[in-house]
Amino acid sequence: MNLLESLKGAIQNLKGNKVRSFLTMLGIIIGISSVITMSAIGAGGRKNITGFLKEGGYGKFTISVDKDDEQFRWKYLLEPETIESLKETNIFKNVGVNINTWVFLDFEKRKEPAFLVATTTDFEKIDKINYIFGRNFLPFEYENGEKIISIDNLTAQDFFGSADKAIGNEISFAVGRKNSPISYKIVGVFKNPLEELLKVTGGQRIARFIRTPLNTYDKVYDLSKGGYNSIIIESKNPENLAADMKNANTILENITGIKGLYQVETMSNAAASFDNILSTLNLFITFVAGISLFVGGIGVMNIMLVSVIERTKEIGIRKAIGATNKDILIQFLMESIILTGIGGVIGVLIGISLAVLIGVLINIPPIFSVFSIVSSLSVSSLIGLVFGVTPAKKAA
Repeated sequence: MNLLESLKGAIQNLKGNKVRSFLTMLGIIIGISSVITMSAIGAGGRKNITGFLKEGGYGKFTISVDKDDEQFRWKYLLEPETIESLKETNIFKNVGVNINTWVFLDFEKRKEPAFLVATTTDFEKIDKINYIFGRNFLPFEYENGEKIISIDNLTAQDFFGSADKAIGNEISFAVGRKNSPISYKIVGVFKNPLEELLKVTGGQRIARFIRTPLNTYDKVYDLSKGGYNSIIIESKNPENLAADMKNANTILENITGIKGLYQVETMSNAAASFDNILSTLNLFITFVAGISLFVGGIGVMNIMLVSVIERTKEIGIRKAIGATNKDILIQFLMESIILTGIGGVIGVLIGISLAVLIGVLINIPPIFSVFSIVSSLSVSSLIGLVFGVTPAKKAA
């Protein structure tokens, strides 16, 4: 009996037991489709999240004062004159103040924490945001310290029903729970920087973000008592980021005459770390989904063993007319490989369809990897070979 005849016999037997064949493939189909779906959605979500973070931090770095340094004095805080000194070197593209703090929003008896950025025109050039409704702050509003703010779209939707309805309304906030809330007019609504992350994780708690002019913040909380703890700098050429970080640190050390007082950190570090976390999480989820492949393989072996017992008479007749142990072994192995191979193809098609459907529902474009598809098909065939050996040997 040649390979072609063994193949024909294997296909003919599978056709004769269509329901059993499908149920045998079901475990493989579920396993493969789970792996394809999870890996595609995971890769798409990771790209959406870390892509935004990396884009926002590419070519940018922060400099902060190490207050724990034994040589630290309050006079060494970064003052407006220090920022002007950095600008005048003409080495950097933009230099801005970096003031971020937690505040408590007070709206219709709701008090919720939000992340406040006190911004300037220079800072807006460095840390760009995408306005959906309304506008950015005007030059005279920056200068006069008008009581205005912009808020993220998720907060606007949660508080006012929709992002566009927030424009022109007022909301109050205070730094710390002890300070009295002050009312500010909303002039703009921007895209929440963590919106994609919330879609992937399904988080119910919204991370809230608001911005107000630095002079507005200064009027209320009086920054004249000290300088800034941190500034943010954008390189003219992102490829020269390392050199610019060193130059900025040297300039500040020359101003104070103290070395090691300033901490310089690239903004893309957080994105890289987050990317590693998401990659590990995606790998773990894919691994868990892949366990069903192993379970499907056991199902294949179980059904094939039952098939061997049921076909004892058939095997005996074939041996009586000249079939060798090798012929019997090959046919049963082929049946097993065909089952898992077809199951793998169906699983890939279902996995791709599910990934596209889920991507549309949660607004995350799936990213399909040729490697994951090819490896899934290879693994499904390998499972048929590995888990089909024992039944095939028993049949032979």
